[in-house]
Amino acid sequence: MRLALSLILALTVAAEPQPKPKFKGPGIGDRKGGPIRPESFEKFRNLSPEERRAALQNLPRERRENIERRLAEWEKMSPQDRQRVQGSYARFQEMTPEKQNQVRQLFRRFSETFPVERRLQAQGTIRRLKKADAEERKRIIESKRFLESYTDEERKLLEQMADELPDRQ
Repeated sequence: MRLALSLILALTVAAEPQPKPKFKGPGIGDRKGGPIRPESFEKFRNLSPEERRAALQNLPRERRENIERRLAEWEKMSPQDRQRVQGSYARFQEMTPEKQNQVRQLFRRFSETFPVERRLQAQGTIRRLKKADAEERKRIIESKRFLESYTDEERKLLEQMADELPDRQ
């Protein structure tokens, strides 16, 4: 599950919006290694191991390592997690460019606000808030646990993400 969330975040956050991009949507990658265009990631996923090695061999070391890391994460995922990531990416592609940027900004803020060791807890809170009806949501937000677990800024971000992120399908 952690890998699925990491890949979803990479799908939506990693690519900085480019002026007049040559491809639609975000890349898969991190800021250090640069984004990997979705078409490139798909191409590498579909190559045989020998073809993959040959193609990666021609890339700069940092880029090659980034792609290899993402491919290894993909291989470790369960078929259900892979399907969920592909569905999330498909839904992301259906969004307007403005909504895509809004989602990127939310995930960027999330990554900047929550240290790695607290992200799983925060992601669980977002899921609970999204699933809750109005009454249950109010109870969660006013609970001692919620108030003690998160700062004001964190609480506002979690509520905003629960409100604005698209639902899973």
